[in-house]
Amino acid sequence: MRTALRATTAALVLLGAAIAAPATAFAASSPAEQGSPARTEVVAENCVKTKTIPSVFAGMTVKLTNSAHTGAKAQLRDEKGKVVAAVDQSKPLDLSSGLRIDGVLSTAPVFKHRSQGGDTPWTAVAFPKLPKECNTAGSLYSTTKYGSLTVKTYKAGPQVFSSYIVENGKRVGFLHPSPNAYRDVRKVGARYISLTVDGGIHSWTGATTVSPKLGVYKLAATEKVRLVKKAGLYGVQMTSRGAWSNWTYFAKGKSVILQSDNTIVVLNANGTLSNFVHGFAHQTAPVWKNA
Repeated sequence: MRTALRATTAALVLLGAAIAAPATAFAASSPAEQGSPARTEVVAENCVKTKTIPSVFAGMTVKLTNSAHTGAKAQLRDEKGKVVAAVDQSKPLDLSSGLRIDGVLSTAPVFKHRSQGGDTPWTAVAFPKLPKECNTAGSLYSTTKYGSLTVKTYKAGPQVFSSYIVENGKRVGFLHPSPNAYRDVRKVGARYISLTVDGGIHSWTGATTVSPKLGVYKLAATEKVRLVKKAGLYGVQMTSRGAWSNWTYFAKGKSVILQSDNTIVVLNANGTLSNFVHGFAHQTAPVWKNA
């Protein structure tokens, strides 16, 4: 198994990294601000789908969320949109509220609801379908444990890997790197977990700055990053082999992850930075150098 990060041909690879975050959870500055685009790929979060349906209770609605990361969830909401009951992988059946999910962690979960108990039939509605790449496939390739977290990785073919992250018996994350993205990274609590396109699992905690400070940071390897702030959002720009990328990415509600050769950089929405350098036994936080 190749464990080293794949070298990018020109600059950086950008990956989404947040649990159940929408595809619009990050934004880049405009092309005019950035100059000519660097060869950077954006991997949007497409493994969470939602839809809202009328409830069997008059005036109420049900929001259905199908997530590769946490399974299916249904929320019963009143006329003002307040959640009054919910079912998910922790509690897939709520008889008192007339809610249930069949196959809550399956590839085709079904929501059922009814207004009365007893022999009253259930009304069934399928959850929105996820893309094929949002489900694990193939045979179990490896099982990796980090304290209360277990990462189960599956192999469906050459460079076709995916992983489920489980914490205390509950699914909390899904990883599926595309061939062009080289890896997928997800943060669960304080731990970052990465799956490479060839099935390698890497993880780290810490190595994170204490508070945001705008300016240039030196990473544990040879690269640097620049932290900026615009319209209330923190953004990050990174070097690759000594040259600054033309692109700056802003964290809007979820983390932004950049990689260059053997270095991964995470910009959290609160402006803190973390990094992972492959081959280093001890990871250290980026060090601020100048404004």
